[in-house]
Amino acid sequence: MDGIPWGNRPLRAKMLGDHRPCRAATKDLDVASVLDLMHAGAAALQRRDVFQAQARLEQAVALAPERDEAWNILGVARITAGDALRAEAAFRHAEAHAPGNPAYPRSRAESLRRLGRPADAVRVLEDAVRRGALSTDLACDLADLRLSLRGPRASEAAYRLALLLTPDHGRAINNMAEARRKPEAGLPAGEVVSAFHRLAVLRGTAVARAGLANALLDAGRPDEAEREARAALRLQPGEAAALDALGGALIHRRRHGEAAAVLRKAMALTPDRAEAWANFGFARLNQHADDTEAAFRRAIRLRPDLAEAHVGLGTARMLDGRLREGAASYEWRLRLPAFQSPRRFDRPVWDGRIRPGATLLVHADRGLGDAFQFIRYAPSLRAAGMRVVFHGPGTLLELFRASGVADQIHDADGPLPVHDLHIDVMSLIHAMGTELDSVPATVPYLVPPEERSRRWAGRLAELPGLKVGLVWAGSVQVYAPQRSPRLRSVLPLIGLPGTTTVGLQVGQGRDDLKGIPVPSLVDWGAEVRDFADTAAIIAGLDVVVSPCTSVTHLAGALGRPLAVLLDQGAEWRWLRARTDSPWYPTATLYRQTEAGDWTGPVERLRRDLLALAERRAREG
Repeated sequence: MDGIPWGNRPLRAKMLGDHRPCRAATKDLDVASVLDLMHAGAAALQRRDVFQAQARLEQAVALAPERDEAWNILGVARITAGDALRAEAAFRHAEAHAPGNPAYPRSRAESLRRLGRPADAVRVLEDAVRRGALSTDLACDLADLRLSLRGPRASEAAYRLALLLTPDHGRAINNMAEARRKPEAGLPAGEVVSAFHRLAVLRGTAVARAGLANALLDAGRPDEAEREARAALRLQPGEAAALDALGGALIHRRRHGEAAAVLRKAMALTPDRAEAWANFGFARLNQHADDTEAAFRRAIRLRPDLAEAHVGLGTARMLDGRLREGAASYEWRLRLPAFQSPRRFDRPVWDGRIRPGATLLVHADRGLGDAFQFIRYAPSLRAAGMRVVFHGPGTLLELFRASGVADQIHDADGPLPVHDLHIDVMSLIHAMGTELDSVPATVPYLVPPEERSRRWAGRLAELPGLKVGLVWAGSVQVYAPQRSPRLRSVLPLIGLPGTTTVGLQVGQGRDDLKGIPVPSLVDWGAEVRDFADTAAIIAGLDVVVSPCTSVTHLAGALGRPLAVLLDQGAEWRWLRARTDSPWYPTATLYRQTEAGDWTGPVERLRRDLLALAERRAREG
């Protein structure tokens, strides 16, 4: 929302330009004396003397309680003094005396928002719309509040109303485009980019081009995002939003040094911009730099509700192995649209206290790898007397049922099962108070269904030599280009002497096979129906090679030997600089030493596979 409007701007200008000494006694209730008091109050407010302003304006409303302008300016004085509660009362009086003026419900709503009552603020603005006290800015305020409370779909109608009133209104166009950008809006990335492109064409400003850059970034197009951000900076070199967008694009492209330099400039220009400090923290996140945590803490001081900064702080701490401390901050991810559950729960979130007999719903709403990694906590909860119900993607269900990890397994596409408490599967690390030395690392905790194992056992037995499973690409998302080596980079690992390479790749990563003939690859990826199949194949392999993907976590949960190819910006779960994992005792980590260069880790892994194959051959 755009602050507190003064309402009657001509009167405000007149009062500030035509000061006359008070000539009438207060008891006469003379109009001139009321105007003089209003003028004196407004002038004091201009001088930031809020106490004098309130004193004069309270005299004015005592003399003429029907003067809506006096109540309005009194409200401004009170909210400037930090008294949002009494400000709301003043704006309510102004609204009662001039119900057709949209400035007053806007001011009331802003006061209520500052009081932490956004739902009441929405009701005030909706009442104003119903009685016709309408303006473009009021419609935008309503849309913004609905967006924060109920999500992008609830805000769409109010943004459209604003644009109906003023078709080229920049704030309405920009905010509606930002709302459509949010994942829970359910819009294809292309539509979001189109909305921002329209905004950029219509407005032609650096801020609009920066918005387009962010939309492109969300759509997994960091190269284009960088170009748009640079175009925005050519229009206005010091535009903070454009510098932030460029920094974000460079971070996503793993050009952390360049990103940090850009964001330092942003912080120098706007030192109180929390977003720039948070982005700077992310740029330095994988550099093990002293200023990383400091940047996130500075962002939080500037904006205590900036969820991204809390998530960044938690990530930095967990990368350093401070799991318990970091996991608490990392819980702020659940306030980010991309991490919010599509479900609405009417039961409380589990707080980590063991409650024998209680039914705990563990839901997996995002990454499949998260479900594989953190379902490890379920057996200990059941052993402590709690009843665990898992609710997640259908592709996991048969495998989880065969593994007996929960009392009940339910498909996420179905209704929520009966439960007393609920928790996101990744939040178990926080709820259980996990420290680095208390990670539950007993494997395997998943096993393939017997029927699937029988189906694949014969074919696996026919493969000669060391059986190496291979995945080269993760899911399609913004970070995938950097996180996944792709097929061409791992060709040196395929068909090594004494080995058979089994392709486990599914999804769009299989497109790599169209342009690269690999006759020595035994490709079973096209035959995989779900993770029960993948688990059955992995159980019969000698080693699995993969970047950070769901298959990586599955192989680790199955207790199979695992080689993980990690890019320089690897996730917190792999910690810093280690070649082993506290989560998966059978894993060996092969890390990039130069951003974007897979040559080093692939060559180290190639030598290790050859040595393992030779040792296996000697052992017979």
